[in-house]
Amino acid sequence: MSHKQKGGLLVVVVFVLVVMGLLATTLTRIHWSNSDAHTKDVLGTQAWLLAQSVNEEVLTRFYPLNSSSSDVANQCVSSMPWPNFVSVSGRFSHSVMNCQLVGLTCSSVGTLDEMNYYKLFARVRCGSVENVVERTEEIWVRE
Repeated sequence: MSHKQKGGLLVVVVFVLVVMGLLATTLTRIHWSNSDAHTKDVLGTQAWLLAQSVNEEVLTRFYPLNSSSSDVANQCVSSMPWPNFVSVSGRFSHSVMNCQLVGLTCSSVGTLDEMNYYKLFARVRCGSVENVVERTEEIWVRE
């Protein structure tokens, strides 16, 4: 009887090793996918908040706190004022973030009920070569 069972354990061991290898590979892929999704989520939120901050900084230049008048038309048509926290190259100066201000535009949308409307548009890109996320923020301004 013992002669018929020789090698049976070897088949079971090989089967268990193959199944455990496939399970380990699948779990590694799931973990990597979750890490990648989390990284993109954080970068996307960071880019969106930075784009919003850029627009808010420009709005404070359009509507100064100690002034009762605004000059949106002249500031929008002339060269756009770069926010204080952005260097000349457009890269954010904070050392932890790898974000870049890709575009900052202001354009006239038109007139409605004797009010002039302008569109302020900021685009920020965050990340590195593997994970790059871009977010935009659009604000309408009236004068």
